[in-house]
Amino acid sequence: MSSSAPGRNVPWPIAVSFLIQPLAEQFALPEVYAMADPLRRAFPNNRHVEAKIRQSLQILRDRGDIAFEGAGRYRKLRPAARPSVRINFGEAAIYASRSQVARVAIETWAARNVLCWRCNGALIPAPPNTHLLDAICVNGKHEVQVKAFSGIAGDKITGAAFEPIRKRLFEGVLPDYLLISYDRPREVVVLAEYIDGETIVRERIVRRRPLSVTARRAGWVGAVIDLQDLDRKVVVGPSFAPELKSWWE
Repeated sequence: MSSSAPGRNVPWPIAVSFLIQPLAEQFALPEVYAMADPLRRAFPNNRHVEAKIRQSLQILRDRGDIAFEGAGRYRKLRPAARPSVRINFGEAAIYASRSQVARVAIETWAARNVLCWRCNGALIPAPPNTHLLDAICVNGKHEVQVKAFSGIAGDKITGAAFEPIRKRLFEGVLPDYLLISYDRPREVVVLAEYIDGETIVRERIVRRRPLSVTARRAGWVGAVIDLQDLDRKVVVGPSFAPELKSWWE
């Protein structure tokens, strides 16, 4: 993914929009600050979280999502969207890579349509290129790694960097993995299921060969995660939306 500034700034307004979801229709800035711990964990390198929250609220105001009532008070203008299997790839159109467009669009879809399966809270997207963290629940207690698959996810995950996984397993357990299978031509999610990170042990991580010296990321070492026989719990399935029934038949 490009390291340009627009790419790094994309998640903030989205993250703040999920942060304010549990608040009442009218809310005050201190209430948002009080819920900001998940943002501090999702954006560990940013020391100006409160300033970014104010900036993001201004963006949400300019978009017509909220209104500024004065004296640090806001009012929601749009009701929370109903769950949908539709993926809006246009939201990630700033990215040049087709794979990055798909990744960002699907991670945003997950944050809008999947609640934390442990605490039922909203999922806040993490910044691009954060190691082993794509989202964190609004309560700040649950980390999620999102993996998207064009078609149905198989028994192996490829592409993750080996060293961060090895280090994370040495320190404790991996985050839960949310596997999202989607149909690109129809722009819909057909299946989303999660695997408990505690069940992904060291023996399931296989180190891949380093990329060749001619590759763009020469020397990068990936990993393959073996998911065979692990319990998968469905969070979005064929009954999620009527328009998907024909896809499964």
